[in-house]
Amino acid sequence: MELTRTYPDGTTPTVAVIGAGVSGLCAAIQLQRQLQLSTYTVYELEADIGGTWHSNTYPGCQSDAPSHLYSYSFAPNYDFSKKFVKQSEVLAYFRSTAKTFNIYDKIRFKTRITSMQWHETRQKWILRWVKDETNEEGQDEFDMVIHGTGVLRLPNIPKEFEAFEGETWHSARWNHSVDITGKRVGVVGIGASGAQIIPAIADQVQSLDVYGRSPCYITPQLNVTYNWVWKLLFRYVPFFFAFYRALSFYYVDSTFLLYYKLAWYSAFHRAVVYFVTWWHRFRHLPNDPKLRQQLTPAYELASRRIILSDTFFPAFKKPNVHLHSDPVVAVEGKKIKTRDGSEKELDILILATGFDWISNFPAGYFTGRNGIDIPVNWGESPTTYYGTAVPLAPNFFLIWGPNSGIAHHALTTVIELQVTYAITAISHMMKNNLQSMEVKQSAAEDFLKLLDRRIERTEFTTTVMPKFINRKGQCRGFWFGSVTEFWLRMRKLHPELYDVVKRADRSEEDEPQARELKKAGEKQYGHLNGDSTSVFDEDLLES
Repeated sequence: MELTRTYPDGTTPTVAVIGAGVSGLCAAIQLQRQLQLSTYTVYELEADIGGTWHSNTYPGCQSDAPSHLYSYSFAPNYDFSKKFVKQSEVLAYFRSTAKTFNIYDKIRFKTRITSMQWHETRQKWILRWVKDETNEEGQDEFDMVIHGTGVLRLPNIPKEFEAFEGETWHSARWNHSVDITGKRVGVVGIGASGAQIIPAIADQVQSLDVYGRSPCYITPQLNVTYNWVWKLLFRYVPFFFAFYRALSFYYVDSTFLLYYKLAWYSAFHRAVVYFVTWWHRFRHLPNDPKLRQQLTPAYELASRRIILSDTFFPAFKKPNVHLHSDPVVAVEGKKIKTRDGSEKELDILILATGFDWISNFPAGYFTGRNGIDIPVNWGESPTTYYGTAVPLAPNFFLIWGPNSGIAHHALTTVIELQVTYAITAISHMMKNNLQSMEVKQSAAEDFLKLLDRRIERTEFTTTVMPKFINRKGQCRGFWFGSVTEFWLRMRKLHPELYDVVKRADRSEEDEPQARELKKAGEKQYGHLNGDSTSVFDEDLLES
């Protein structure tokens, strides 16, 4: 489908891209590549691009899906060294891609977006920002917003560990200025990050005490090295790389069957993985039934993401590594006490405790039409259309928003699909001379009904994942199917599901909806009529 790249009058919209991680970088490149758009600005909190891959620099950090799935389809990387590569290689790829498409000049680094507010009368988004180094504040006005900060951004810090008086940090904020060699180290958490950190540091430290009550299902990683022959085939043999990547994609996508509750189409997959995880655990810990029991999950397979690791179980055979599977009952000074009476004094405490995805949208950060605080309005049930469009938020696109999360695949493909959807919508607006598009509440509610019906068949609705289950028993956050199905459902825009407002070059008499929106805006933003209680700085708007 050919995309429209300008409005009928030859102008282009202004677009704000929030975040320069995998999502924001993809959005910026596609705005430039597909729409030839230069009127966009990227806001990034950190000093460089990369997002999760920039922040997570802990020892052992690597891709948990085949590395080639972490490269964009439009910018393949033929030079990854292994099937599962280190964080540094993934970050180097994204940096190189940003340079190839000349994105760096469009990014405002170390700039925090403090609020996004839809201006009814102007039919634009007002973004407030602050520069972290100078505390300089300001605000900018945009026609559209693509929000790509993701959910693996804000560390989850359990309050009970705030009392620890030794060196402590979260896995996503690794303190490289502290040497852990020969130290008494504790790691809290044995999920995806903990499973990579523990083997990586076990030989460096004097003692390693691991606090983990809920072990994950772990299968062999079987990492493959891509030597020069592989790289030659990838780069120069026609279709070889495309075929190999497609094979990897559909193999990984087929593993979603594991996440369905036992049914005829998932029984075989689940039986195989149950056996593989049991054998993998038994093979490495044949003479320690107690430790095997401690590292055996007590929940159904695929209630959480399945981890791939060849080094996790062997790490616990080392004499200086100790697993504590009882709950922590007290943190006093540098001592950690558990319910079984164990008491350990540590020099360093590392928190591999995941991320706080709910705090990505604090109160007052995301205000939509009619002044409604959208996350507050959501309550326990984030209302989105395929995690991408949001009712009451015209011209706003979420990348990896609520209800589009996946647990079985690399996120890059989902991100590309959502960005492509946003690009198609922006093109549609230019083609039809639209000032704004807002997904209908009914469309989002129909999607949520489908989500509830389909996700009930999966393991995501179990009590193992309480933070995603609201008081009505509904699971909010995850996508219910394969990435292939997500593509099938998102490949078309369906403009009939949107309320639209034409651009102001039409007469007001021809636009009753625009007239009503203007009245509503003037009621909400009295400063446009001289009210001194302005919520915006008009001087900044005019400048």
